[in-house]
Amino acid sequence: MTRLVIVFRAAALLMLTALVLSGCSLLNQTSGSTGTSGGSGTGATAPGATLGEIVTAEQIDPQTNAPVSPTTNFSAEQPVIYAVVQAQRIEAGTSMFARWSRDGKPFEDSEAVKANQVYENRYVEFHLQSTRQSIDPGNYTVQIFVDGNPSQQANFTVQ
Repeated sequence: MTRLVIVFRAAALLMLTALVLSGCSLLNQTSGSTGTSGGSGTGATAPGATLGEIVTAEQIDPQTNAPVSPTTNFSAEQPVIYAVVQAQRIEAGTSMFARWSRDGKPFEDSEAVKANQVYENRYVEFHLQSTRQSIDPGNYTVQIFVDGNPSQQANFTVQ
């Protein structure tokens, strides 16, 4: 498990330096359920994954990837916006990515992360980080895709 964490964290670091806006991680176990934050309901089962709600947050717990400070309203000066989905089960070989849209127009797909084994009770985090001083104001949507198929989504606002 430690090796998996190191591999995924190294991949996340490389993505941050290579991409303007993106990132994802499939790492840590959940310790409970999360509140809602503009999510698309109580959960969804897609081929390859059983997902809970998606939550947007100002921070994540560095040990578990659980959302900290869930909200749907962010300041443009917020350095990172997290979208976290609780996964009850992810089958080996399943890939996931997040599509970020502003004012109804997609502008970024995170790099896909692929499960190399079966995962249960995990938080999967995706994040939006600007390379500039602020994130553009607007109405945003983040949608998770499982094996290329749309799944959970959440709406949030940057002011």
